[in-house]
Amino acid sequence: MKVTEKVLELKNISKKRGKTQVLTDVDFSINKGEICGFVGRNGAGKTTLIKIITSMLFSDEGEVIICGKNLKTEREKALKNIGSVVETPEMYGYMTGRQNLNYIASVLENVTKDEIESAIKFSNLGSKIDEKVKKYSLGMKQRLGLAQAIMGNVSLLILDEPTNGLDPMGVFELKNTINTLAKEKGVSIFISSHILSEIENICTKVVFIDDGKIISIQKIGDKEKVSTEKNMFIKTNFPQKSSEIIQKIPYVKLLKVENDGISILINTELHDIFEILKSLHEDGVNVEGCFEVKQNLEDKFVKMMGEGSNE
Repeated sequence: MKVTEKVLELKNISKKRGKTQVLTDVDFSINKGEICGFVGRNGAGKTTLIKIITSMLFSDEGEVIICGKNLKTEREKALKNIGSVVETPEMYGYMTGRQNLNYIASVLENVTKDEIESAIKFSNLGSKIDEKVKKYSLGMKQRLGLAQAIMGNVSLLILDEPTNGLDPMGVFELKNTINTLAKEKGVSIFISSHILSEIENICTKVVFIDDGKIISIQKIGDKEKVSTEKNMFIKTNFPQKSSEIIQKIPYVKLLKVENDGISILINTELHDIFEILKSLHEDGVNVEGCFEVKQNLEDKFVKMMGEGSNE
């Protein structure tokens, strides 16, 4: 049996800031080549966790394991495996893109000329690589920042709000770059963002955090594993009567009653939707239509935040 290689492991990470508990028992992992989204509202603990992973902050409890190296006891070896781009990458504007990459390579250990050239090619900046960075657009700076971050053959790339300020073409280019890194180079990517539609389009897994706690971890676009739970909408002129019938059927959850029908959640392993429609028909309910309601990532996020709210 093939063993999945874990690039990042977070084990029960907790952090206080003064008397405020910022993170509580954060526990998840990222596998090789996985693109993992990190989603939560402002103040949920996203930035604090990223700073702990990159060793800008220390956790009060728990362990960070990067490529098998414990960040506390083998800090230098662990951090060699990480590249990061936090918001707008820091560059020297008076230098060209090439000069910036050469300078970073001189600071890092064992970066060869071939690796620098590979990073330049990867940036897809063409002749712009020899222009001063102060002339670059934000999208060009992002591409140069990504090239800079992957020098040294990193295994984990951390991106904090990478699409901030990008135009649609810049976002498209960033997505292509991320997919290339994951698929062709096997780099694991951890993306923190508040733009849920972009997370859904890019990522293979999403970690949801709220109030410093992980509330859900979900696979995105997993074609091999099809969920047995389906959200169905039944269109009818008798929504109230339909809801009374549905509530008597075991393992079928009534979600919402509307003027033109009802929303239900069924487990297709336990029930066939046609059996439910037949039950409604036998009780005198005329069903005009029935269809599955697909939930996108934003729907799931709003639902989870609502369930987690104390208000």
